[in-house]
Amino acid sequence: MWTKKFAIISLLLVTACSTTDSSSDFDSELYAGKPVESLTNDEPPKTEEEAISRGDIALSNKNADLALYEYIRSLSFPNAQHKDKTLYTVGRIHLARNNLELADKSFRASLAENPEHIGSLQELGAMYTKRGDREAGKTYYIRALNADQIRLKGDPNITKDNISKESVATYRYDNKSPVGAYSGLGVLYDIRGDHDLAQILFRKALDINARDVDALVSLGYSYYMEEEYSKATHFTKAALGLQPSNEKAINNLGLIAIAKDQPRQALNIFSRHMTEPEALNNVGYFLILNGKPDEAIPYLQQAIDKNPAYYDLANKNLERALSMVREQKDTSTAFLQ
Repeated sequence: MWTKKFAIISLLLVTACSTTDSSSDFDSELYAGKPVESLTNDEPPKTEEEAISRGDIALSNKNADLALYEYIRSLSFPNAQHKDKTLYTVGRIHLARNNLELADKSFRASLAENPEHIGSLQELGAMYTKRGDREAGKTYYIRALNADQIRLKGDPNITKDNISKESVATYRYDNKSPVGAYSGLGVLYDIRGDHDLAQILFRKALDINARDVDALVSLGYSYYMEEEYSKATHFTKAALGLQPSNEKAINNLGLIAIAKDQPRQALNIFSRHMTEPEALNNVGYFLILNGKPDEAIPYLQQAIDKNPAYYDLANKNLERALSMVREQKDTSTAFLQ
């Protein structure tokens, strides 16, 4: 009798442990953070939805380690229905922490579950572009646009070869369409010198979200590169109206002023956002970039005079400007405006 009872108890214990283990399996390959044993003493989640809910709560409480732990635990449930979305969220957390390897791995795992996950495609496009692999970045961006056309029942046959100003105008969109993919793709075509196509991609991004600062900045810079300074100023100021401290927009507005032979105006722009030595150095640096080293020299000298200990960078830029002037064999126009 005792033997039979012991056997039954043992079987129940084994069954209970097995059930608990299957609900709390944890794939540590996608985790990076505090030791998981220190994160929670709660009972393991019983369903995928419960694990995801716990992750959402942890993330809203700024506990990213616990959020990662719960999201990753949700992946272990049989017949889990939300793996692609969960893996995308895991990737975003890693991306926010600049853990690019795990972000890449998470986004690609998301695509293994759902090859048309727009968010993961867009993020991979941005990541590969930033690391210098523009072709891969372009491929992911275009895949994101095609996935969006599938979602909207449009024509999902966009390729590198057939994308054009005319075709972009026909793409369907709504407020959930991938602004970053349109804008990121625009930057890649701008770099290639195809400004017309780039600009219509930026404008499509702004059709989706008129307040997207990145698209406004990029569109303004595209017009700057075409020397359409009035349009460049308009869109750059629009970006600054939404985000006054946007560094790219500030620099671009200064660049536009210098391109229009208004270095003093550029100095005023920079001075509203940074110290005087920084502003003077920026003007000098951008004058160098615009092939005007003689005009850059007095601004760089002033930057050094204002704060000699601070501005090693201004010294380097001054040496560069003087070297360029010597090469041109003309120092007669180096004067302060």
